[in-house]
Amino acid sequence: MQTGIIIVDPDTHVIVDANPIAEEILGSPKSELINRTCHEFICPAKKGTCPITDQNTSIVNEERIFINKKHESVAILKTVARAKIKGKEYLVESFVDITDRKKADDRKVALIGFMNESVLRIRRPLELTKMNMQLIADQVKTGEYDSEEIRMELQIQANNISQMIKNLDDLVRMVAEERGDEIPKEFREFLLGK
Repeated sequence: MQTGIIIVDPDTHVIVDANPIAEEILGSPKSELINRTCHEFICPAKKGTCPITDQNTSIVNEERIFINKKHESVAILKTVARAKIKGKEYLVESFVDITDRKKADDRKVALIGFMNESVLRIRRPLELTKMNMQLIADQVKTGEYDSEEIRMELQIQANNISQMIKNLDDLVRMVAEERGDEIPKEFREFLLGK
């Protein structure tokens, strides 16, 4: 992960320098960044409410969102430090683009939710199948059964188990497709039935 850096005059909040990574993350060339206020690009604070100079707080590895030149939301991890350069104090703002990490986190949360729902879809039918199988076993044990009735009950339970297997296959397929890059190709193909 490469770090974007901008240098800001703390008195005016004007950007005085930016590295190429900052240009890339912000989506603007250095010529468009220099002599503009940091509020226009990387800081959501309004003029007079700067957390560093006006509120005397610190920003260390804090998540922030800004809108780039293409009007896209960009998630960043930002740190601001004070530094003296040629005897003058400046704010050095460093940041890394964590948009992909945030998207991965969102996918992970969705996947966990899907898995929880899938487990519930499987658990309840398993519990019912277990209870029904126990009832069948009890009927056979006591001798109170009709063989055709037992055969039908067993077929119903076999169908229920088939549906649970299908639900498990759907879950495995979904995980394999979602986590595709993280699963070795041969195993992913096996999971997907290729």
